[in-house]
Amino acid sequence: MSRRRVSSSLIKLAALSAAVAACRHLARRRFEQAHASRFTLSERGIVVGADSIALDASDSHAVLLLHGFNDTPQSLGVLAAALHAAGWTVRVPLLPGHGRSIESFVNARAADWLAHAQAEYAALRETHATVALVGQSMGASLAALLASETPDMPALVLLAPFIGVPRSLQLKFTAAWVPQALFPYRSSAGGARSIHDPVARARALSLGVVNARVLGQLRITALGAQAALPAVRTPTLYMQSREDNRVSLETGEHNFGLLGSHQRELRWLDGCGHILSVDYHKDEVARSVIAWLERWAGAPG
Repeated sequence: MSRRRVSSSLIKLAALSAAVAACRHLARRRFEQAHASRFTLSERGIVVGADSIALDASDSHAVLLLHGFNDTPQSLGVLAAALHAAGWTVRVPLLPGHGRSIESFVNARAADWLAHAQAEYAALRETHATVALVGQSMGASLAALLASETPDMPALVLLAPFIGVPRSLQLKFTAAWVPQALFPYRSSAGGARSIHDPVARARALSLGVVNARVLGQLRITALGAQAALPAVRTPTLYMQSREDNRVSLETGEHNFGLLGSHQRELRWLDGCGHILSVDYHKDEVARSVIAWLERWAGAPG
């Protein structure tokens, strides 16, 4: 190959690289501008309204609530308030990477999510004799992992558990790497299907942005939780909507069947989406959670 042809090829390659870099920069800027226009960050870099929730009540009974992927404690606010009114001390931590900048979220690690949940649960056990656990969506995956390693946990509630990854979603997660060469972020679809109630949907603080890397971390968590289900011996309430856009009926039934607990109950809801704790049946969900915790962990004194 002549020097002229080599030089021409290098110029074309440089031009292509520059074009790709420019495309990625513009795409990143568009998403970050949309994020800035929608959310206000506090001095600590947390979306206003998305911070952790801490409600003190009982000195003996506490409950840890874990929010889902691309979500914040805000989605569990109604349930947290109901549990507090019933006498429980409540903690809803903001998981690492969530409720902050887009860059913080897409660079979050599955190991950090689990470690944070473990630390929060351990802290409550140091101050309370009885500590129950509730998780929603990916938070339910983390809750299952925690329960599998905590045989004396008194009560567990899994709300719309995102546990396991169906083959169709595994293919989508893998395919997400293809456009990432040009587009570092992409919108996370769900919207009206995840929350049917338009008022609750408008209040949601989900970033609505993902990339292939953070989807891979979700996959690690979900598959790890599915493998851990047979080791879960804690009395478990499993709740899911028949209209869940993230988890199919078949997946829900399959995962429920994997639970190792002999004290377990599966309850189906209709007329709501994936985020059960804020949708049309939020009050029913709260009543069911409180009743289950009191049944197996006792009512706060």
